[in-house]
Amino acid sequence: MKNKLLLTTALAGLVASSALAETKVTGNLEQTWRNVSADADNGAGSEEGFGTEYNIGLQSSADLDNGMSASFGFNFESTTTDRVERDSHYLTIGVNDTISLSFAQDNGANLSGSAVPHISETASTIVGGAYHNLGMNASDGHNDQHVRADVKAAGGTLTLRYVPNDGDSDGAGASAVAEEGANSAYDVIYKGSLGVDGLFIQLGEHKADENDIGATKINDTKLRAYGASYNFGQFTVGVERKDSEDDDGAGLKDEYESNSYGLTYAVSDKVSLGLTRYETELTDGGVKDPDEEKINMVGVGYSLGGIAVDVNYARADNWDNGTTDVDFLQIRTIQKF
Repeated sequence: MKNKLLLTTALAGLVASSALAETKVTGNLEQTWRNVSADADNGAGSEEGFGTEYNIGLQSSADLDNGMSASFGFNFESTTTDRVERDSHYLTIGVNDTISLSFAQDNGANLSGSAVPHISETASTIVGGAYHNLGMNASDGHNDQHVRADVKAAGGTLTLRYVPNDGDSDGAGASAVAEEGANSAYDVIYKGSLGVDGLFIQLGEHKADENDIGATKINDTKLRAYGASYNFGQFTVGVERKDSEDDDGAGLKDEYESNSYGLTYAVSDKVSLGLTRYETELTDGGVKDPDEEKINMVGVGYSLGGIAVDVNYARADNWDNGTTDVDFLQIRTIQKF
């Protein structure tokens, strides 16, 4: 009996070791130094400082008994607020070579990314302002608890996503039911090349339908993105249009419309240069704002192998569709493991 127990323990340990061998630990450490200098003529000042973000996660996969495949994982994030938070998770079932089904948060194709080539980060992160207020980061359905189907088609992937509770980035415990606090939403996104070498296309829409919850009325929201880039040799060029639309509850609409253009040049396999421009108009309550936000941004990226360094400088005229002009400078290092 003792030998049988020892053999059983050994086999269990062998199975456990085999399973653990397929699990990967992933993560990164991101550090930034940032300087913001506003136009003193408008009574605004300047500020600068350091920022830090840590990410660590686990990823694994398995072949299921019914012939399908599964991949799953999660990630935790911590910033300089000294708080560790759940950042993302996913369970993806590969139905076949063409279709997969996922239950996830902050995972999969999204509209917050850009088809326009850039160095490291877009103006939404570096500058914020009107371009950021398009809502692509805050309201894109992939940030919320969702279910989605990914279908490989036309040289790319078509993503169909359903969000039961738009804006639900917190969710509930595994045995709890999240209280409905917002309207449902969906995403339809295509990303791919259409079978053309060097071409990248991003098309998509996020729509949250109107819903009445108690005394609160949540209005229709639409986010759209249409962009393409093309790589030829060391150069990549791209253009994109993004717009958002929100019913203000009085029959009028708040709208952001943004056009962006970009060019990057790979000096070598270690160094890249980039130039981007963003132009964003605001219509507030049906009235067009006279101040169009214009952002010119230049960046350089340098890879040291295990460490990447990027520097971005941006000049924003009429920042956030106001009357203030602001300069931004960010230096970032990121280490991945």
